[in-house]
Amino acid sequence: MSKGALARWSEQVYAREGVAPTLLALQDESGEDVLLLLLAAWLQQQGRTLPTDVWQQVHAQQACWREELMLPLRQARRALAQQTALRAQYQRLKAIEIEVELQRLQVLEDSLGRGDCADQAVQAALGAACSGPVNGRRAQLLVQLAGLLSLR
Repeated sequence: MSKGALARWSEQVYAREGVAPTLLALQDESGEDVLLLLLAAWLQQQGRTLPTDVWQQVHAQQACWREELMLPLRQARRALAQQTALRAQYQRLKAIEIEVELQRLQVLEDSLGRGDCADQAVQAALGAACSGPVNGRRAQLLVQLAGLLSLR
């Protein structure tokens, strides 16, 4: 499968120093969806935003996908990480998990089309992608992520 613009962009920014740990902290500490945060930052960089009702639809679709597929896959990979004798299987499962996420980014990109939306500040765009209130540690991590993505 050929990677779309969102997947390619996400791989590039994820590789930047500090981005991956910050995104994973938002995922593990605050329950955020890394793919939705990347989507929000990508849209903002293009000068696009999504209306609240569209974000709600994207969140609902993403929650089903995450619960049914990604969380079990992640749990299995993390369990394998504890088994020294299964290191090769861990690496293969990790590669599969990344490929599934990249394909999901393509689905997200395709579902949103190429319409132009009004520009908005990156922190607001990232905040809109969050599932809960943007305060405390979540707010700090979002500010850090915005800086790491060089979007402010």
